[in-house]
Amino acid sequence: MTVAIDIRGVTKIYNPESNQAFKALDNVSLSIGDNEFFTLLGPSGCGKTTLLRLIAGFEQVSGGEIMLFDDEIVNLEPNQRPVNTVFQHYALFPHMTVAQNVSFGLERLRKPRQEIDATVERVLTLVKMKKLGDRRPGQLSGGQQQRVALARALAPNPKVLLLDEPLSALDLKLRQAMRGELKQLQKETGITFVFVTHDQEEALAMSDRIAVMSDGEVQQIGRPTDIYEHPVNRFVADFIGDTNFLDGEIVSLNDDLVTCRIGAQSMYEAENSGGHEVGDHVTLFLRPEKITLSPENQASGVHTRPGKVANIVYLGNQAAYTVDMGDGIELTAQARPREDGNLPFAIGEPLAVGFSARALRVLAK
Repeated sequence: MTVAIDIRGVTKIYNPESNQAFKALDNVSLSIGDNEFFTLLGPSGCGKTTLLRLIAGFEQVSGGEIMLFDDEIVNLEPNQRPVNTVFQHYALFPHMTVAQNVSFGLERLRKPRQEIDATVERVLTLVKMKKLGDRRPGQLSGGQQQRVALARALAPNPKVLLLDEPLSALDLKLRQAMRGELKQLQKETGITFVFVTHDQEEALAMSDRIAVMSDGEVQQIGRPTDIYEHPVNRFVADFIGDTNFLDGEIVSLNDDLVTCRIGAQSMYEAENSGGHEVGDHVTLFLRPEKITLSPENQASGVHTRPGKVANIVYLGNQAAYTVDMGDGIELTAQARPREDGNLPFAIGEPLAVGFSARALRVLAK
């Protein structure tokens, strides 16, 4: 993999000489590949936007290096870096047309008029805004304004495009539609995209790889499937999707499976993350969609256990069931409504709860 951006031990401290000093980033290291859609994911205040601003040059590092295609860039001004940024609020010039907004940066670079016109046509076609070049931002929808902001950022043909929560101002349906368009745009241009978001679904849907961040540190880097299926700690497992957490004690080890005591006496087999011994107190996690619910009289299989519905949250295309498993154990599971729209189980109803040992996993830490 050709490395586009190499972050080496980067630290950022705000107000370092005062009693209000705040460490926004703590010795962060990661590499982003050329032509990769890479996402920085985490809650507000985790440091993801700070890292993006350091790459762009809007903030200065307190320590560490940032390499762009093997060149050190921490001492370069923002306009000297071959990167462009699309912000959460698109910052379009309201008095200019769409075409003028896109051409503005090229004019500042003193590009020939013929080249500017050809580039504006090309990028507006790319973002499906060619027919609206004469309109002003106030005449456009939120989604159209976002496309213009993307076109303006792409026009100078940057090596890296930084996107700071560009979909957050859009409504749900439009956000979902724009995910696919952004991913397709990245493939068509071949430009490295670095995308910042707090939305896990967004990150999973678009990214080649994800860096999950918390409290100024990178918790895990991996493909969406790795992050979701094999989180390295409780924070990642909890932040990415819905999760059941269970506290247990390992009572036996067998190859890559362990037997854990959960509650006073319940025994469950689970997939082992490695590095554990008999007697260790561990945290296990189980995704709701990996649990099957069936009527009590249809229970089958060694991993099926009795439970009772304690609560239901209706979500339209599915319902979230809180199931009392006894021994102080509660699990959240998912089940779809029947074809007639009615829910398959009711509160207080006994049922059979099934999941495989591979679905229940011991966290590494």
